[in-house]
Amino acid sequence: MKLTNSVAWAVLSAIVITSGNRAISQEPLVLRGHTSLVSTVAWGTDGKVLATAGNDRSIRFWNLSTGEQTSIQADIAKAGYGGPVVAFTKDLAIEAINYRGEIKIVHVADGKVLATIDPILDRGQKKGFRSDVFAMAFSPDGKKLVTAGSIAAVGGSHGFSGGIVIVWDSSTGNMLFKSDKLSTAANSVSWSEDGTRFAVGTNGAGGELPEPGEVWVWDAETSKVLNNFQVKPTVKYGEWASASDVAFSPDGKRIAVPITAGGRGTPAGLLLNDTGASVVVWDLSTGKGVQPIERLKASVARIVFSPDSARLATASSDKIVRVWETGTGKQLLELPSSDRVGSIAFSPDGKSLAAGSEDGTIRIWMTPANLGEPTGK
Repeated sequence: MKLTNSVAWAVLSAIVITSGNRAISQEPLVLRGHTSLVSTVAWGTDGKVLATAGNDRSIRFWNLSTGEQTSIQADIAKAGYGGPVVAFTKDLAIEAINYRGEIKIVHVADGKVLATIDPILDRGQKKGFRSDVFAMAFSPDGKKLVTAGSIAAVGGSHGFSGGIVIVWDSSTGNMLFKSDKLSTAANSVSWSEDGTRFAVGTNGAGGELPEPGEVWVWDAETSKVLNNFQVKPTVKYGEWASASDVAFSPDGKRIAVPITAGGRGTPAGLLLNDTGASVVVWDLSTGKGVQPIERLKASVARIVFSPDSARLATASSDKIVRVWETGTGKQLLELPSSDRVGSIAFSPDGKSLAAGSEDGTIRIWMTPANLGEPTGK
């Protein structure tokens, strides 16, 4: 896709207001190139470049002044089940690529492999479930890479080792920290903006194992656990509750987690009443949580704060990206996509929002100061 600078931003700026704050729709800029789920979208620090990665085993870079794809890395992982997990440094200069327990840290400009990591620490032992890494994130300065994954699917008091979180030196691949065994697989990870803390969210065990998902927060220097929250106080036999993602507010005061819960009586893919999806925001200084967004009718896969911490964006299985006021849970925007959304990210200035979908498209909406901003901001 190639557009002139004026045409690209004219498209991106086309906005239609239908009624009030809640019913705002916008015509996005659509980027095409990926052929399957776009699992990662990341903005460059100047907001002019977007990096994306997908289950088609490619990484692509886009010039947002023209809408043009500037480069592509194809076949970044071996063919097989699922897609690679990819993370970028904030300046998009370094990328980490994991596929089925093999991580390469690569210099983007020349493709040089800086380090190779084997995150599966006990390959020789028989396990009931396959170990893997499900999420990765570089520290803000790019010097560390944290990986969140599993030794087995469930753990705790039920016999199997569960989740694991490891911090690596991104230049050497040396291990700097390894968590104790978590109750269930860790499937999401986030760093605080100042790099002093990192957090992960875990799946709930479900079924016969009454273990809700958890949120863990560590001090990045001392490796001390600072916070530990259960996403639901208790789960009964046959119920489950998982943290599907985790996000630090840029001001470092809060952490937000979308929770998907259900039970054996809930049909697959259907969320009903209080067995549906919600968002919990914890105050990290007090440990108190509030549920500003609840009783959603579609599961939430991804969540991200705006740079000013005043808004939250969520990506749901109903193919809609929603923007919310952080403090009140008031919905500010509904942004429809063409397919299920697998990745979202605000631009560094908070005025645009990018979302990658299962059909391989990337949509970019503008959210300028007079749209999508909390009341009174």
